[in-house]
Amino acid sequence: MRFILLIFSFILLITNNCFAKETIFFHCKGINSPQNYYQVIFQHGENANTLIQKIQMPDVIEQGRVSKETKTVLYEFKISKNYVKYTKGKNKFSINRVDGKVLRDNQPSEVKCLETLVDIFEEKRAEIKNAKTTTTEFWSPTTGYADTKYVKLGMLATSKEICQVFSHPFFNHTSNEYKVLDTVNSAFNWEGINASSMWIYKKFREKGVQLSRFGLMENIHNAANENLSKCLSEKEKSTPGFYKKLTRHFLSNLGYQGIRCIGQDFQVEQFVDDEGKISTRKIPIKPQSCIDFNFNSGNLNGWNTSTITLMLIWKEAHPVLKNLFDNGESIIIARLAENKRIQLAKEKEEKARQKARKQASLDRAVEWSNYQNRKKTLLEQVYNFATTGYPEGLETLKWVEKKPCVVTDGNRTIDNRTLNMTAFRIRKDFIGSYWYMISTDGRVSLSTSTNIPLDRLQKAWGLAFQECPGITSKF
Repeated sequence: MRFILLIFSFILLITNNCFAKETIFFHCKGINSPQNYYQVIFQHGENANTLIQKIQMPDVIEQGRVSKETKTVLYEFKISKNYVKYTKGKNKFSINRVDGKVLRDNQPSEVKCLETLVDIFEEKRAEIKNAKTTTTEFWSPTTGYADTKYVKLGMLATSKEICQVFSHPFFNHTSNEYKVLDTVNSAFNWEGINASSMWIYKKFREKGVQLSRFGLMENIHNAANENLSKCLSEKEKSTPGFYKKLTRHFLSNLGYQGIRCIGQDFQVEQFVDDEGKISTRKIPIKPQSCIDFNFNSGNLNGWNTSTITLMLIWKEAHPVLKNLFDNGESIIIARLAENKRIQLAKEKEEKARQKARKQASLDRAVEWSNYQNRKKTLLEQVYNFATTGYPEGLETLKWVEKKPCVVTDGNRTIDNRTLNMTAFRIRKDFIGSYWYMISTDGRVSLSTSTNIPLDRLQKAWGLAFQECPGITSKF
């Protein structure tokens, strides 16, 4: 009997040799409620022939803390490369170290326990500590509640990487050139620009982030703000005026009420000593944060200050930004080229109009000179006198007899033979601020504001009707 026990112990020692004194960790979940996870640990007891099983339950609110632990000493167990088999109470259990299947009395269990290399609670505590202290990784809470989880979204962009975004040709344009772009509520808008917010929410869904109002953890905010502020300071030194342009067209929150997040600002304060002497001092003002998700309540829909800021400080978002600015740049270039084409066409048309006006002026001067130098017909003199007060006419108004009895001033053409001589009258009327001498037969009227003698005008029309008699009527 003793010989048999020695052989059994030797076999047990060989079987458990792969276990040695190492700890085995299992991460277990119920199939119907996978969110309720727990950890099962197997360790050798002080007696090598015993196995300690620990079942650790997580705290609902404080991640990484064990809220409850059940400890059991196992005397019947077998550890192999693929299985952990043990007897607990009256039941026999088997955990598959490969696929996580759990058997109870050889029957499948709803529980699944996957072996892990580390203590998941310790790993979670280290993960949370890193999330709350890192200055290079980008972590975020998944919710705004006390029991939130923390997930790694990627890496924080360095100041150099942020400035690399600002080196895109899209940022080299003037404010006037940006005006060719469409806007919605003062924010740029072009086809595909909504890819920014779509990409952000895609990443949030993948990581389980559900924040109704986005904000950064304190350590993440401080590190990201330092990187962004450093980049903006360097950019302003190399390209004076860049900060103002950025606040006008991209990050309007930085220009709100004169806030500056770069450089050192001072305020002047007055002090009085015990003798009543007043002195002034410049007191440094701590720069405002370059990151402000409160400006529009952390709203990440569309293209706004929160969206732009988040994508600037998020390294993995930079390829998306490049594509967006590539599209914006192509639109600006195309529209500026079209505007230039239109402007050149307008300038060409204006030059043509100026040339035409100049030529018309020259033509009028030549025409007037010729008109002045030639002898006027009687009808031309009468009509000039009736409309300008001068028989020779004016450069701006002169009558030409293009055929016998038919005269024109370029706008009107009158056949003197169609005037009603019986109804023809000459009178003086006060119109507006001037007296006018009016010649009319009731249908056709000619007038001048020049003060001319009535009898002279009557004689002129008498001569005109002698040469080109008009029609007559009974009254």
